[in-house]
Amino acid sequence: MTDETAAANIKRMARVIDAMPFAKHLAMEFVDGGEGWARIRMRYQDENSTAMKALHGGAISSLIDTTGAMAAWTTAEIATPKYFGSTVGINVNYLSGAIGEDIIAEGRILKRGKEIIYTDVRVTNEQGKLLAQGSVTYRIVERSA
Repeated sequence: MTDETAAANIKRMARVIDAMPFAKHLAMEFVDGGEGWARIRMRYQDENSTAMKALHGGAISSLIDTTGAMAAWTTAEIATPKYFGSTVGINVNYLSGAIGEDIIAEGRILKRGKEIIYTDVRVTNEQGKLLAQGSVTYRIVERSA
């Protein structure tokens, strides 16, 4: 992928997150990305919490999944008819609670195979405290002509 194509791809990622109903429901927003990595913020909403304003683990897991997928998409042209992708597997470790606060996930590619991409995703609060860590296995395939 050329630098020009990669830059256009990063711009499309922000539009993909904005257009995804589930991501919108969870208040996700694309922050930044580059070759092999992506960063997504999830704003706190009471609807995504449990008792005492603790962010629900399912919301955190969804953020990890989405961020890992966006990191994987830095290797292919997202939102074009040329490629199709989906999550193959996800593993999440909850390390500390997020109480009534926004969180940020940063995903980085660990390895890119022909179709399978392995990513590591770390979730922190605004102060940089590590809240969760996950791995996402994602598959991107080129569609047949």
